[in-house]
Amino acid sequence: MIFGSVTCGVTATQVRTGKPSIRALYARYKKKGFEFFLVYTKEPHPGENILQPTTIEERVKNAVRLKQEEKVNFPILIDTPNNAVRNAYRGWANGIFVVNKDGVLVFRSSWTHGPELAQVLYDLHTWEKAQARNELVRVCYSERLVGLLRNKKISASVHRRAGTQAAQDFVQLLDAEGKIG
Repeated sequence: MIFGSVTCGVTATQVRTGKPSIRALYARYKKKGFEFFLVYTKEPHPGENILQPTTIEERVKNAVRLKQEEKVNFPILIDTPNNAVRNAYRGWANGIFVVNKDGVLVFRSSWTHGPELAQVLYDLHTWEKAQARNELVRVCYSERLVGLLRNKKISASVHRRAGTQAAQDFVQLLDAEGKIG
């Protein structure tokens, strides 16, 4: 389960060009019985072209645009206008959650990151195959911090898609944080 929206540069980057992209991971793992879906939630960078939706119909329109423009090849579910699902999952803008066949949360991250998800899916598939052979599988817990670099080209295109106000707001955010990019 991935959270995202049409004005989120991370969503566009990881769906489109993550190494591997989320589209490529879905194509590979759907054959192995895995299901992917994106929960369409609030716009992190709305602008004059793409406003913050106030109705479910507006959110559906933006989700359709994301599906078409980013060629999302897996289902998109629509969060409520008050972001009930996003809030239940701690409000992560581009969070990702992986649940195994037994309903156990086996991975969560505050940002979707293709390489990390690829490893998680590989490990989970290997784990499930070993269990099917009745092999002993040890379960361990781990945490790590990952520094995700912004794809400036994709991020800029997403902000332009939203409108000049979104691009200006992002520049102000960078300035406020003393960052370049």
